[in-house]
Amino acid sequence: MADFDIEHGTWESKDGKLIKYTKESCLLNSYDDWNEYHLQITRWPQTTSIEIVVLSGDQGFDSESRWSHYEIHRLTKLPHAEFAVRKDELIQEILRLANEKFGYLTL
Repeated sequence: MADFDIEHGTWESKDGKLIKYTKESCLLNSYDDWNEYHLQITRWPQTTSIEIVVLSGDQGFDSESRWSHYEIHRLTKLPHAEFAVRKDELIQEILRLANEKFGYLTL
């Protein structure tokens, strides 16, 4: 399995409620020079969501500012217990779906 970067944060809802989360992110291998693809797993208080994050930009920039656009494609959201049981299966299915949409991506 690939190495995941872990980030802990707090999201503020529309009504001002603070909700803690843990986000695990892994850069996916691709042959795309204009985009980066990341597999992202976010653990919320009651659920886990899995997303593909696409960062798009201009190769002419040498810094983080090159990434001028990002999209998050949420693929599933389910209770923690179900995610724990099906984690490997879900990640493989998500990679299959991402390959259909974005081209060849691997961990």
